[in-house]
Amino acid sequence: FYHGLVLDTVLHRQNPVTGLVATSEQQDHAYIRDNTYAAMCVWALALAYKKVAEADEDRARLKDLEGRAVKCMRSLLHCMMRQSDKLERFKTSRQPLDALHCKFSASDLGPVTGDGEYGHLQLDAVSLYLLALAQMTASGLVLIYTPEEVAFVQNLVFYLESAYTVSDYGIWERGDKTNHGLPELNSTSIGMAKAALEALAELDLFGSSGGTRSFVHVMADDPQSCAAVLESMLPRESCSKETDAGLLSVISYPAFAIDNEDVVNSTRDCIVSVLEGRYGCCRFLRDGYRTAVEDPTRLHYEPCELKQFENIECEWPLFFCYLLLDSLFHEDEDRSRRYAALLERLAQPDRHGRPLMPESYAVPADLVAEERANPGSQERHPVGALPHLWSQSVYTICLLLLDGFLRPQEIDPLGRRLALEAKPDLVVQVVVIAEDSKIQAALERHMGLRVQDFDEVQSDTGVCIFPAKLLGHFYSHLGQCQQLGLSGRQSSEAGVLATSRLYNVGSQMLAFTPQFLDHHSFYLSLDLDFLLDQFRTHVAYLRRTWAAVGRPLFIMPVYHWYFSPDQPVQPALYSTVKKLQSGYIHGTRVTLGMLSDFVDTSCVTSMNFLDHAKGDALLDQAKAASRSSRRGRSRLGSGSNSANAATPSASGAASRVTSPTPGAGSGAPDFAALARRKKSVALTSAVSQDLGRFEPSLTPVDDEVAAAAEAAVRRAQDAKSSSKPVSCSRRSSDSSAKYVLKDSIEKADNADLMKIFKRKHIERQDSPACRLSELAEKELLRRLEQSEHLYEQFEIIYQLYIDKGLIYDTGWKEKSGSVTLRDLVAELYERAGATKQWWLVRYTAGMLEKAVENLPVCITDLLVRQKQVTIGLPPEPENCLIISPQSSQQLRELIKQASFNDLTLGVLTQEVLVYLSMLARTEPQLFANMYRIRVGLIIRVMGTEIGRSLRLNAEDATEHLLSLSPFEMKTLLHHILSGKEFHAEYVPLSQGGASHITIVSANETELSRSFYGQRGRLGSSGSKSVGPKQTADSHLLDPRRRHPSDPQSASVSGESWLSQSLSSDRQGQWLRRRKIDGALNRVPADFYRRVWRLIECTEGLSINGHVIGQHLTREMTAGEVKFALQVEAAITAVQEPEYRQLLVEALSLLVRLPDLDLHRCIDLRRVLHVEQLVTEANRLFLADQAAHGGDATSCCAGSHDKRLACGGANGVCAHFYDSAPSGRFGTLTYLLRALTDFIGLPSDDVDCAVQ
Repeated sequence: FYHGLVLDTVLHRQNPVTGLVATSEQQDHAYIRDNTYAAMCVWALALAYKKVAEADEDRARLKDLEGRAVKCMRSLLHCMMRQSDKLERFKTSRQPLDALHCKFSASDLGPVTGDGEYGHLQLDAVSLYLLALAQMTASGLVLIYTPEEVAFVQNLVFYLESAYTVSDYGIWERGDKTNHGLPELNSTSIGMAKAALEALAELDLFGSSGGTRSFVHVMADDPQSCAAVLESMLPRESCSKETDAGLLSVISYPAFAIDNEDVVNSTRDCIVSVLEGRYGCCRFLRDGYRTAVEDPTRLHYEPCELKQFENIECEWPLFFCYLLLDSLFHEDEDRSRRYAALLERLAQPDRHGRPLMPESYAVPADLVAEERANPGSQERHPVGALPHLWSQSVYTICLLLLDGFLRPQEIDPLGRRLALEAKPDLVVQVVVIAEDSKIQAALERHMGLRVQDFDEVQSDTGVCIFPAKLLGHFYSHLGQCQQLGLSGRQSSEAGVLATSRLYNVGSQMLAFTPQFLDHHSFYLSLDLDFLLDQFRTHVAYLRRTWAAVGRPLFIMPVYHWYFSPDQPVQPALYSTVKKLQSGYIHGTRVTLGMLSDFVDTSCVTSMNFLDHAKGDALLDQAKAASRSSRRGRSRLGSGSNSANAATPSASGAASRVTSPTPGAGSGAPDFAALARRKKSVALTSAVSQDLGRFEPSLTPVDDEVAAAAEAAVRRAQDAKSSSKPVSCSRRSSDSSAKYVLKDSIEKADNADLMKIFKRKHIERQDSPACRLSELAEKELLRRLEQSEHLYEQFEIIYQLYIDKGLIYDTGWKEKSGSVTLRDLVAELYERAGATKQWWLVRYTAGMLEKAVENLPVCITDLLVRQKQVTIGLPPEPENCLIISPQSSQQLRELIKQASFNDLTLGVLTQEVLVYLSMLARTEPQLFANMYRIRVGLIIRVMGTEIGRSLRLNAEDATEHLLSLSPFEMKTLLHHILSGKEFHAEYVPLSQGGASHITIVSANETELSRSFYGQRGRLGSSGSKSVGPKQTADSHLLDPRRRHPSDPQSASVSGESWLSQSLSSDRQGQWLRRRKIDGALNRVPADFYRRVWRLIECTEGLSINGHVIGQHLTREMTAGEVKFALQVEAAITAVQEPEYRQLLVEALSLLVRLPDLDLHRCIDLRRVLHVEQLVTEANRLFLADQAAHGGDATSCCAGSHDKRLACGGANGVCAHFYDSAPSGRFGTLTYLLRALTDFIGLPSDDVDCAVQ
């Protein structure tokens, strides 16, 4: 029965020469996906015959079936191998036009359409083929015959390794559901690619007859990256599809790509509840394919057409087959019987009584209206191919399993179905290695930790240790094939899963340190606290994701720049080592020991793709590079460098630095004050606007700056930034400052304020240090050679940089040649890093144009989680919205443009992007309900929070922000994102009486107990602004600035900070919360779905002049990311974050109207202007303030002749912004009162409960 069924329904159109199966009689097209499923069906039947083939006829049928399956799979391979040039291009371009074709001619294996005539980029199809190839090979079939074919399969792995970053046309071949050929990131493609990569890892393609050169190698971090993105997307398929029935093939057979049972169950339940019908599941919501109302003369739909397909989508029995397979693999008998019965009813018998599975069932044209009115009520008829090759193949596998001819594990020889099984507790092996004997002695002296250095490890174990970048270099030789024109692996990235193994190259064993420890990439690795934080994160990551044989091996080198051997070890390092010695760190079991203790228990991978000669050559290069790298690092902490005695050297000047702290050398304080003012002028001007709104009183501003600000308001012209950074001298020491109304400065746009600050700082020439510009170049170089102070060296080098640029030849000589100004800046950068002068590190990094090597990866980490990224301080330039992956060069240019060539703002933007990427990977819940990340606005809020916490003005707040270490910067960002309350304080250092700033969590209460989700817990006490006026604490109005080197005057820490915070808890609290939530684009849960429902009932919404029309509800469904992005784009067009958040509060009330207006007494058939609701609520608030003598009587609610500006944005009183959402005098109360007139609510319904 089954042999005839497969021959007549699956293989009846198989070409006898090529072995490919055409989709229909009319076309010669053979699809990769359909043919792979056909081959899997034939293979499954062959497995069944193999168990019972005793008669000659059965053995002949077995041989025939295996041959047909092998021939089909090999023909698909040959089709793709003919396009090896496209594969090679795609590895670097990732462009659809370079993709392998997804269909070929069944008769001659050639292409049937042009590169741009079809959506060929379908990663799930290639992934499915490789998954089937791996499963069939594991079962005993041999599909690969030559080394060239092995190399091609290896390059197919490279084709897929970045699938989580590639937008393709998806499982339905048309991309965005409007069918306009717009590729998008698809969960089905990512999930199938993950499964294929895991299945092929360390697989011998020659089977039992293979050797060392026939293995496939996969970087273990690639499938894990796919897994992280996939779990963040599910049950969503893409930006245009809320969910997709094709995901059933990802969460169950054949991919089994998810190892989280909760995610599997929630995705399956979502598909069943949203897409399942009586005849199968529709592919996705508003799918018009083969419906009665679809226009068959064109492939694409107009966006407004999609609404007409709602509730009449075709239903595909194919997905009942997947649900049946899922129940069989999970041994769920009830579900198995249900779906088996449904499929039996849906199958159409042929003339011999054999079941044929149709492509889909559609509603007849004359029943469309009734089906729309009552979904699921009408009978449907089969449409499309009969039998449908894909559906028939999967259905036949179901029948073989149902009838007991096969068991589930037999069609899954690789055991992918076991992904949900509980894994044993993992132990991470940690080896601490000292750079040299001095570090080795210091670790034993201070912590009692006996370790080996690099040379001792090699002599003891024979293992050579290299940085991770060299592992990527080794793997670049993998998959090279001159005959096919394939160059091998393009990426040099090596993740922590890859570096946690031992590797054999010939007779030599290698180990690698994690990539984040490479200090040459970016200055983040110069901060020991940051590295240790990364270490803890990566150890926890290993515990969650390790799946290889053996235990992971984490090598942690300790270098000179971590600490000085002559001084006590840093507390963070001491604490980390003690936790390692205890056996637990960050919730992970660890064991600390020598490398020789772990060689036998570690995972060992053989780099058998390298021949003996090439392996030896690469090893020699790696050893030379490693020795050079370690020599370069050791000079950072030396304090002096060898110089040519005959002539001054670049290091000669720097080596004379005896103290990197302020106070050394003549005139040091003057130079220190000047140098610290080399910070971001753009950020200073932006922060100045925010700090004024926290304290809506008068702000001290210099006379000339105030006058310039007022002139800028009148002028209202755009100021173009200078192409070179601006020298910012120290603040004026005179006391001739006056108070200016804050709103006059706020009205000047950011570019105007930048211009003001730049000119003002340049014109302040009141210190001897500023007269450096009057000196000739030779005099500057002579003074640099004699300088013994870091700040003075910086000022001299900076002056040369402004005048001559980095390529300027100083005339100094050393053994390597002439010394340029770039060499001096690089020396200064390294010394600043060694002395932890982070403001100088950031500034010199900007001068050197240093860039994060994996910045495109960081951006992609955010994009693939359905986040858009904007660069630059508000208002962001229009072209600074990032919605697709960019190259390193493109990102550098974009950041440079958006930062107005501001050096520190540029590097700080990169730094924050790195932190956002890290947090998106490790704590994705921080970004819930956020679709657009405005990096510039977040940086501005960070500066504002520092100023608020330390009671500083904008200039000092920016200075303090740039002085934070990378770890403290990341901590500050995390606190802002998570809503934790925190404060900044000064911590004294052991040397020289200096101090540094640290970010401390004040308590466990969350800052963002915003109006959504927390209203029930917020009372009216302490949140209303009416009542007797209260005098603010003196420190809130104190205009005096504080200096980072004066911690006693600036520090607000410990009990003092708590007492001040409690005494001023009311003032500025809710304004601050709204500013933070607005900057982060936070909205309540299910917000966008509710907005969609509201718009559907109205003519649209107007948000600050931006209209969101009702037509969007016809083009998009409520859960689409595309719709959320449309709404968010309108909201984020509002520049002031606090006003934006107030609009969100108003919308949170409006979106409840459709559900609460059960009697339809409200006429919503008009455009609702949300800003008018806020304006009316503010008017009511001011009326109550005037009646009760509240705080606002000193500003907006007072008489015009006595009114002072409060700094409220968009004409809304600052005290209204600073009111709690709930309570008698809360913002929601006033919004609700304003709502009655706004929508014409009957007066007797005023007191209705809006919960």
